[in-house]
Amino acid sequence: MVRQVRGRHLFFHKTFMGVFAPTIAIILAFTAGALIILVFVTSYGLTDATFENLAKKGVPAEVLDNLQEIKGEEYPERAAFEQQVKSKIGDLNYRYHGAMISKYALRRENPIYVYNEIFKAALKDRNGWGNVLYRATPLIFTGLAVAFAFQCGLFNIGGEGQMVIGGFAIAWVGFTFTSLPPIFLIPLCIFAGVLAGAVWGGIPGYLKAKRGVHEVVTTIMMNWIAIALIQYLTMAYKPPDSWIPHTYKIAKSAQLSRLADYLNPLGVAFPKSNLLNTAVFLAIAVVFFISYLLKRTKIGYEVRAVGFNPTAAECAGINVAKNTVLAMAIGGALAALAGVNQVLGYKYRFRYGIFEGLGFDGIGVAFIGKNSPLGVVLAALLFGILDHGGLAIDVSTKVPREIVLVLKAVILIFVVISSEMTKRIFNLIQKKIEAS
Repeated sequence: MVRQVRGRHLFFHKTFMGVFAPTIAIILAFTAGALIILVFVTSYGLTDATFENLAKKGVPAEVLDNLQEIKGEEYPERAAFEQQVKSKIGDLNYRYHGAMISKYALRRENPIYVYNEIFKAALKDRNGWGNVLYRATPLIFTGLAVAFAFQCGLFNIGGEGQMVIGGFAIAWVGFTFTSLPPIFLIPLCIFAGVLAGAVWGGIPGYLKAKRGVHEVVTTIMMNWIAIALIQYLTMAYKPPDSWIPHTYKIAKSAQLSRLADYLNPLGVAFPKSNLLNTAVFLAIAVVFFISYLLKRTKIGYEVRAVGFNPTAAECAGINVAKNTVLAMAIGGALAALAGVNQVLGYKYRFRYGIFEGLGFDGIGVAFIGKNSPLGVVLAALLFGILDHGGLAIDVSTKVPREIVLVLKAVILIFVVISSEMTKRIFNLIQKKIEAS
């Protein structure tokens, strides 16, 4: 009974710390992002308030009158602004009042307003939520690809290559077997993508298991091999009348429906232009399947056992080599499923531009999600919010959308820091429980 109580306490603390570390990391990252915005996103311009402040500081009315010509204009760089001021008021006046004018003309973007614009664009209506879910769907697949391999103690950073290989296979089947009905063609496209991704992921697994080659090296190399190979094949299957590097269009019977096609007839207003499609249901199903596979099956038990301690697993009769190859193959298959959303549900043809970066983002998604299926979903939603909201700040603020990339990177940095702190706190709690 005492052991059960201690185990429950231990489980509670472990679960709490697993949620606590990413949460603290996200808060710290947004704080750091706010400081970056305040320090680096600046501009210069003269407004009515600026003129009032300068008059109070004793700047002569003659100087202020000369500056009226550039009132309302905005200068992203201080040098350009100061050059304009000097040309309007003369060198002598600039020598006495230039520093003060620049000081009061400095404008900083409000980080709270920037973050509000990001989350408002992503969450204020159904269209925003739809775009977030659309962007999160492929990240769920690529995040699971990394997370599943990590359960076996493997660092699969080859999701980008596995994804494009699978995506091209999906497109190839879709524009080749055009006479098949949807009930056969869509599953065949998915199966082809899964098989291609599994083979591409299984190669580094085999090299790791049989030759001891580290999977980080092989997956990095195979990423670029896959990208170069697929770009070549894309041009080989490019329509002759097109200047865009993409393949032929897949058959109508292979195209997934947009959710708007189902929601609008039911009376739920949903923009027809929204890209959210039925691939999101596949993502949800895969999350539940991977959770069940890891926790309730022999395969999942062996994969996790190898990840915890391969030597002990081998002594217990578990085939470490087989599970290494299997984990990487399953990871490749999961990454390839991103093509279902991007090819069958969006562009209806293969084009590398719609895949670029999703595999690498999956590493961050898995890392933030602590390599658990549910955590991957939450992290993918966060990335989806940032990606879609980042488009809004380009229009409504002076902050470039690249701030989203900064936030993602900073979140990962703080996840590492907070994870280490969490481990120490958890070990301390565990010792206290065992001592009591």
